[in-house]
Amino acid sequence: MDPLRVAFVGCGEHARMSLYPSLRSAFGGSPVGLPSLVLSQEGRSLPPLLANLVALVDHKKDLAERVASFHHVDAIYTDHRKMIETERPDAVIVCIHPKRQAQTAIDCLEMGTHVWVEKPPAESIAEAEAMARAARKAGKFLAVGYMKRFSHAYQRAKAFMEKPAFGEPSVWESRYTYGQYPIDVYRFLNGFATHHLDLPRFFMGEIASVYAERVSRGFGLDGYAIVLRFANGGVGLVNTNCLEGAHINQSERVAITGVGGRVFVENWRRVIGVLPDNSPTYFWEPEDIRPTDDQNSLELHGFVGELRDFVLSVRDGRAPGSTIDDGIAAIRLERAIELSVKRGASVKLEEATDNV
Repeated sequence: MDPLRVAFVGCGEHARMSLYPSLRSAFGGSPVGLPSLVLSQEGRSLPPLLANLVALVDHKKDLAERVASFHHVDAIYTDHRKMIETERPDAVIVCIHPKRQAQTAIDCLEMGTHVWVEKPPAESIAEAEAMARAARKAGKFLAVGYMKRFSHAYQRAKAFMEKPAFGEPSVWESRYTYGQYPIDVYRFLNGFATHHLDLPRFFMGEIASVYAERVSRGFGLDGYAIVLRFANGGVGLVNTNCLEGAHINQSERVAITGVGGRVFVENWRRVIGVLPDNSPTYFWEPEDIRPTDDQNSLELHGFVGELRDFVLSVRDGRAPGSTIDDGIAAIRLERAIELSVKRGASVKLEEATDNV
């Protein structure tokens, strides 16, 4: 099978720092347009080549040229529609501001490509639902970049929960903190905190209702205490805030309790699991003292995994591990939280709209 032809729309900071560097490992082999794979061990064979990066798009041509030069990509465009007409990629990765992301993704889908978009997929439920309709009409996949789902720590926690002795997931607890947030550019719950609106559903299943309280201490200084009720009868607590000093003061903790078992994930890198059957306590943390491909931060944190999953989904014709439906659910939960704060009461998820 020939490698997929993949194009990339967006050359912003996140794309340059996290996504472009992840493509080498995500695509496998020695992809055209990317530096050769650095092998972890002498004599280790290259993984199969899944895709090549064939074109870059950014409305700032000089920025696109610099990024393309670094990644050895010859095809540079300022218009994604022109790029698709000329290059005919199989799939397009889109990482731009959510204000522009929805229409860009819809354009790509309507022109016949599979699409991966960065989280959040859009700023509103209506925009995200329009994206989903476009994907269904085109018969193409539309993946959303909730990379924490693909991180080594959360993947191991998920696998631990599937042990029969863990029991039905019953209680969710999470804490995610950040520094003062640029709310003139992004909404906090729609931006970084959206991961902790997605993870409860990823681990526990559908969310039925939410009750939330908010404290505001100035511009971009907010905290939320959120109570969740899951469709399986379970309950959850989410503490998320952007109050803790500089933005580098980022931390997170997740604890999930079953019926007998429990598992903890500390700061996205340490997993501790306990079962009631006297089996040894499960403990995992990365061996990142070794500079290997499978122990670098982009692999461990899920950036490589989310892109690899998308490419494999296109190649194999199966749904991605994080789809536009997951994006819609996270945005709907965000709006339900804000509606609960406004009402001072519990809100069913189906009550949430963009008009809060």
